[in-house]
Amino acid sequence: MNNYNEEEPHYLLDSNIVSEIIKPEPNFNVIEKIAAHNSDCAICAPVWQELLFGLYRMPEGINKKYLERFIKDDVHESFKIKNYTEKAAAIQAQLRARLEKLGKPTQKEDSMIAAIALANHMVLVTRNIRHFEAIQEVSSLQIENWFE
Repeated sequence: MNNYNEEEPHYLLDSNIVSEIIKPEPNFNVIEKIAAHNSDCAICAPVWQELLFGLYRMPEGINKKYLERFIKDDVHESFKIKNYTEKAAAIQAQLRARLEKLGKPTQKEDSMIAAIALANHMVLVTRNIRHFEAIQEVSSLQIENWFE
């Protein structure tokens, strides 16, 4: 389904950025940036998992139905999902080993998301900058916080 003429997305959105879209009072800067860069944004498989996990944990009801429609229709249709590939796995292993040697072990999911961004030459967009600071020390990971 990959069209080789298509431009690859430049921004990899973390779950805290995507979930801002559905909030009753979303952050204006985030919404503005997503609107401006919509076709240039993607999410990754671990973020897709986080969104679905949050959905499946919710009690049945109108909010869950609304969120399910948003995630499965709007998010899935709007953003490409970048997979955790062999290249990303190799990058993640290297990142985790470097950080462990420095005494700065990182959360597995965060290093996975960062590795996918690095493997695809993407800018990671997240509100949780500090979760990725150690990774930035040992890699070329670029991060933007669209809440600012």
